[in-house]
Amino acid sequence: MASLHTTLAYLDAGSGSMIAQILVGGFAAAGVAMKMYWKRIKGFFGRGDEEEESSTVTTAAADEPAEHDAPQS
Repeated sequence: MASLHTTLAYLDAGSGSMIAQILVGGFAAAGVAMKMYWKRIKGFFGRGDEEEESSTVTTAAADEPAEHDAPQS
């Protein structure tokens, strides 16, 4: 006849701390990934008006002469 085995499953202190460490590490990794790709994420969910607006500001600033380029009197 087949014998019946009772399997006892429990979480000891080592298992609980390992699970906590996995969770904390996962959140930290997700935070670093979001920080690295924040502009892409924002652009994906954004409207696109910000890209056009920022490019016009940079071209307008490039057209203005700098103080050190002004003629000396």
